[in-house]
Amino acid sequence: MQRRRTSKKVFMVGLMLLCGMYFTRLWAQVNVSGKSGLIYIPTAEVQEDGTFSAGYAYNPKNYAFRFYKKNSESIAFVNLAFLPRFEVNINLLNPNGPIPFMGKGIGDRQIDLKYVVLTEKAKRPSVAVILSAPFGIDNSLITNAVVATKHLTLTKSITAAVTVGVGSPYSIYRAEVKNSQNSDILSGFTLTDKRDKPYYYLAGPIGGVKFDFAKKGGVMVEWDSQHLNVGAYALLFKHWTVQAGLLNGDQLTLGTSCAFNVLRLPKRLRKNEGA
Repeated sequence: MQRRRTSKKVFMVGLMLLCGMYFTRLWAQVNVSGKSGLIYIPTAEVQEDGTFSAGYAYNPKNYAFRFYKKNSESIAFVNLAFLPRFEVNINLLNPNGPIPFMGKGIGDRQIDLKYVVLTEKAKRPSVAVILSAPFGIDNSLITNAVVATKHLTLTKSITAAVTVGVGSPYSIYRAEVKNSQNSDILSGFTLTDKRDKPYYYLAGPIGGVKFDFAKKGGVMVEWDSQHLNVGAYALLFKHWTVQAGLLNGDQLTLGTSCAFNVLRLPKRLRKNEGA
């Protein structure tokens, strides 16, 4: 327990140090797993090449994906857009509170890939495909989805981002081989239906809208294929985001993240370079 608390403190300190770095304003809002999104659902927004973000989300007990109605969950994540329109996301889910090590392990690790098939134009939305790598055992945040996002300018300072899509209820599942010393990440695959679980993530129609106010914060509402969720976020110091959401009018979820561009030199170095 003490080790877990220490690890969380180290992660949050590192996050704050990253936030102290210089970078230009980037897309602020991310979903529960660290992708451009609302509260639970992802969007098809395109990150600038080289954008790196890291953060943390708290998922409440009644809507816990792996520990449904037993423990709330902590989700740490990093996200990197290292090729045009292509992003890699890594997230780690752990329960909060006491739980036997065999039931928790080191956490529910997952790798997600996002590719923006179409970029947004005046008369068309951006369209993205998001897939979870099928190497984990019983991953909780599996995201196999197609989403489309369109930005609408309502006033000089208010923009609406509308997202619609669908999450596949089916996923490739790697079954755990009991009492085996020879199992590997390339074995034991089978097709499973997420809807067989007591609570599942993104299986069916999804959609939502985010209202951004002068790039400083906003409010949002979404349908995550099961519940109607509402939330709000604020962008601090042009790079640090804090957010909160109310799930199904019932329980609160919280999150924080920051982002910077690893391909862009700090302002001080750019000035020296041009001297």
